[in-house]
Amino acid sequence: MGEPIAILREAARATPGRAVEADAFAEIETHAAAADRGEEDLAPSIAVLRRAGILARLATYADPWPDAALVDGIVSLLRRIGRANLSVGRLVEGHLNALRLVALYASPLQRASVKAAVADGAILGVWGADGARPLTVTQEAGTLVLSGEKRFASGLGVVSPAIVSVRTDDGPQLYLVATDLRDRMDMTSWTTSGMKATLSGTYTFDGVALDAQARLGDPGDWLREPHFEGGVWRYCALHVGGMESLAECARQHAKAGGFADEPITAARLADLAMVCETGRLWVEAAARRVERPGAGDTEVAYVLLAREAVERACLTVMETVDRLIGAASFFEGHPADRIRRDLGFFLRQANLDGKRAKAAARIAASDAPMGEIW
Repeated sequence: MGEPIAILREAARATPGRAVEADAFAEIETHAAAADRGEEDLAPSIAVLRRAGILARLATYADPWPDAALVDGIVSLLRRIGRANLSVGRLVEGHLNALRLVALYASPLQRASVKAAVADGAILGVWGADGARPLTVTQEAGTLVLSGEKRFASGLGVVSPAIVSVRTDDGPQLYLVATDLRDRMDMTSWTTSGMKATLSGTYTFDGVALDAQARLGDPGDWLREPHFEGGVWRYCALHVGGMESLAECARQHAKAGGFADEPITAARLADLAMVCETGRLWVEAAARRVERPGAGDTEVAYVLLAREAVERACLTVMETVDRLIGAASFFEGHPADRIRRDLGFFLRQANLDGKRAKAAARIAASDAPMGEIW
């Protein structure tokens, strides 16, 4: 069975711009298996997004606050990238996160510098997880110098510069630092079964001197809502794209086998369509609510509920697809095998129970009746 390219060439090819985008997503999908096997990195796929103008479209999201139509467009693009390759989507989401942080907290000079770097082809990242030696900053001969390492540094060899966090008593302080030196990269620690193509290994910062434009905002800015956990909708949009792609694998399998119209199979396909649509609607609603002026704790709680709903939808799709396709989808080289591994891993974000508890606390504290809390 071939990869589900048909879904990447949507009916939305009605305009030339959409046709170019559809071809770009299909091309990215053709690179996915090789990237998963480690035969290439994600740079070719990122280059496809750049040539098609998709990165430029996504960059319009950086300036808060985008209008609802723009937000819907960003959700759609992220879903379509997720359908093509979730690992590419992970780098794109980090790039968008970094652009938003720059828009919110950078100085005019920093914004100009980042804008020039992006125009020159840079893909930014946000690396928050400390390695065995947490990142620290010391002053040496009047210069600030970094020490320590970051792990789960997605996009090693592709992403630079990256926004990195350093712990302080007043909250994490962000710095924008070049991350393009190969001898500082350790990809051997990235031995996961899913999202292998992101090359999210370890980067060592020992001795990296910080220039005057490295510090981004003030301590604690990174955690300010609604932009911290409120931004969860971005990777949820990718998750929805992943489950849409997995569902399409099942549909194509049933059609190729000539049993798509059998009652139990047709019912399962209908279930897949409903669950995918539920995920899409949750993400679109969450993004619109939190990406508007005045968004606060209630909107953030809604986003966290959307994350929970999307996870449940993805797990339902994974189970249904496994039953529909059967053991064939677990063989190496089957498209559903890679997508399942990537999606299953990508769903495991940090502190999931804490996110749900935060949303639940907001619901419990509300004076509004169910159905009117939001």
